[in-house]
Amino acid sequence: MIALTDRDLHPACGSGAPRSAHEAVPVEAALCWLIDHFEQGIAVTDRSGRPFFLNAAAQALIRRGLLRLRNGCLCSATPEHGAALGRLIARCAVGVGGSIRLVGETGTLLIAACAIPGNTVLLRIIDPDSAPLPDPGALQDQFGFTPAEAALATDILAGNDLAASAARRRITLHTARAHLRRLFEKTGTRRQAALMRLLLLCPQPVPAAIRAGQVAFRSPHCSNA
Repeated sequence: MIALTDRDLHPACGSGAPRSAHEAVPVEAALCWLIDHFEQGIAVTDRSGRPFFLNAAAQALIRRGLLRLRNGCLCSATPEHGAALGRLIARCAVGVGGSIRLVGETGTLLIAACAIPGNTVLLRIIDPDSAPLPDPGALQDQFGFTPAEAALATDILAGNDLAASAARRRITLHTARAHLRRLFEKTGTRRQAALMRLLLLCPQPVPAAIRAGQVAFRSPHCSNA
């Protein structure tokens, strides 16, 4: 557990309300909780692809068959993709890293890798088909959208045009256009592409831990393919 004291958080040249000298912040536990609930897959492996840690999203990719564990090592659904992933991980052994896109019948994966201390590799794994849309409630909180405006925003982000969204929401096209104008006003954007880019940056809410001390890194427990 990493604990930061008042001196760490507020150096002499800094500002902010004073904290108790004995108050500590459980940074490691908070980061573990965030990583495990991160919407993208996170894996930590050795230089041969044997995982030390898979977050919940990475384990879900394995259960869906987009990733596999073979002989204890992380690989992809096909030999060709598995070889590409192996080469990506191997490049980290010489400090290169990089990223790949794997496209197949089972789906598409975007994977980035980099070397980290301890002769290990950090993998960030994205399944574009299952990337979650921003939570409508979070959009309302961050931008002041009404429920109807937030619903239209998520429809647009899902790839629906304005007419399809109006039909889906059972509103007129004129009303949908009025909602869109207010989305532009409230976000300070002028074009739909700029609006979508901004909204996609809206972070997903992080579930609260049930009780202190519950968070810990988990080793992979998925069976070999």
